[in-house]
Amino acid sequence: MKLSLLQENLTTALSNVSRFVSSKSQLPILNNILLSTDNGRLKLSATNLELSINYWIGAKIEEEGSITIPAKEITEFVSYLSSGKVDLTLNENNLLTLSSAKSESSFTTVSAADFPEFPSIDPNTSFEIDLSILNQAITQLAFAAATDDTRPALTAILCQFSEDNLTLAATDGFRLSFKSIKLVNPINLNSDQITFLIPAKSLIEVTKLAKNAKKIKIGLTPDGHQVVFVLDDVELVSRLIEGDYPEYKRIIPESFTTKLFLNKDEFTQAVKIASVFAKESANVIKLNIKTNSIDITANAPQVGQNKASIESKIEGETLEIAFNYKFLSDFLNVCKSQEILIELNEPLTPGCFHDQSDPQFTHIIMPVRLQD
Repeated sequence: MKLSLLQENLTTALSNVSRFVSSKSQLPILNNILLSTDNGRLKLSATNLELSINYWIGAKIEEEGSITIPAKEITEFVSYLSSGKVDLTLNENNLLTLSSAKSESSFTTVSAADFPEFPSIDPNTSFEIDLSILNQAITQLAFAAATDDTRPALTAILCQFSEDNLTLAATDGFRLSFKSIKLVNPINLNSDQITFLIPAKSLIEVTKLAKNAKKIKIGLTPDGHQVVFVLDDVELVSRLIEGDYPEYKRIIPESFTTKLFLNKDEFTQAVKIASVFAKESANVIKLNIKTNSIDITANAPQVGQNKASIESKIEGETLEIAFNYKFLSDFLNVCKSQEILIELNEPLTPGCFHDQSDPQFTHIIMPVRLQD
């Protein structure tokens, strides 16, 4: 194997790919990155057996070949090189030499023969979607997924495909985000609906890697156990989570007795101020909803107490209800509109939160029981 490429491109590729290298695997080969020539480009691959990545960069290929190299050392080394051309040469003793204008170093390598093969996408299940729409949906949903593995299904985002619609949902048992996306190009399905669970962290990685592309192709592997995301120069393969997802639609109230129309910035500031006290009192803040204003309070005996009032258009009954301020903050952080709508019923029934700029996105938060 012999090739040359730019240090800037190699550094970017290594920093992205090295995130997918296994740090706890009992298989030493998974500590490595696979370098292989592929149709006039250099392909870098890594896997932790849950997430796998192929990343292509431009290169001048003189001799084809493939080899694996320890990820930590090569990533750190290349980042220290000066910008400009770097030559990579694999000799007969399997030493990989990297030569730049002022440096030449050799690395011990491991044969690529033992590196896991990556599955391909099944064209019969693949479809394209606008990347900006998918990125927005992931931002609105991923924070609501669980982060511990006590209930593995809750660490995933539920994806339900019909011929012309994609419904996404995420919940950790205390809050729920869901969104419906109309597919511009209908997809051919073998049944009325296909449902699978993609780890939320896998979808977050997709948003990190997909910065310049406009479209993304998504599809299952032939065995149906993994999902593949295909971009211009990146391919990400994620395992799917097995298990039953909660019937989340059952907790969504069908009607409401109180509706609040709030200025997002004013409400966000009031929540932030109250959080100083709420942090010392189980993160609880209380909303006292009056006829045309809301009192937002937090009380921590060892710190003090806080009260802020903001004007609001209120329809329906007055109400006193409490929420975890972190859940409110997470929702507010993904809102684009300057007006939010909150729909409520009783103090212990779920509250429904809407970003007025996106009617397809809905967020549910379970209230906190107030202590007498």
